[in-house]
Amino acid sequence: MGAGKPSTDPDYVYTPEEEKRLAENLRGITDRVYRSEFRTTPLTIDLLCNFHGQLFNNVRAHAGRHRSVDFGSETLTYGPHRSVHRSQVKAKLEQAFSELRRGVASLEANPDDIDYEPSALRIGAWIHAQLIRIHPFQDGNGRTCRLFMNCVLLRAGLLPIRLEVPKQEYLVCLNHYYVTGDIRPLEDLCLRLYAVELGLE
Repeated sequence: MGAGKPSTDPDYVYTPEEEKRLAENLRGITDRVYRSEFRTTPLTIDLLCNFHGQLFNNVRAHAGRHRSVDFGSETLTYGPHRSVHRSQVKAKLEQAFSELRRGVASLEANPDDIDYEPSALRIGAWIHAQLIRIHPFQDGNGRTCRLFMNCVLLRAGLLPIRLEVPKQEYLVCLNHYYVTGDIRPLEDLCLRLYAVELGLE
């Protein structure tokens, strides 16, 4: 969802060495997330920034720092959409994380619910979409937000899913949500991908 970023902006132009370091950093943090190292870590803005910081470690000075009143681009373009203004990032993140914690608390209070897995996937899809809508970071929003979504799923005892695999359908589902407010296509995609992880498809 990075279309619209200026191709000559140094925030988005990487040397081959930086690309290699980003790939290595992503592998490292993905391995840690998939090993459930963060399963008991509180789901906070700090954890999200921690993931971003590890991803951009020794690559960019903005590693781990979200846009704010006095830092970062005023808005960012992704696909046909525009992020929230940098002055709203903190408040929007706090609102999203407050709702996330309520959803996770309700989920954890009902571990035997017949709809436990769909509910967990719904929460994961929702927080992912909300974070992408906010676009808190100068770059790396998609990678960071997918990592965070899988952290939420693993905390719920589910397997991680690979949203980047059916990339075009994933983007269509996100765009549909941002235009219509209907998140069901993204939820359905997550359910299908989870079935693949379970070997059911």
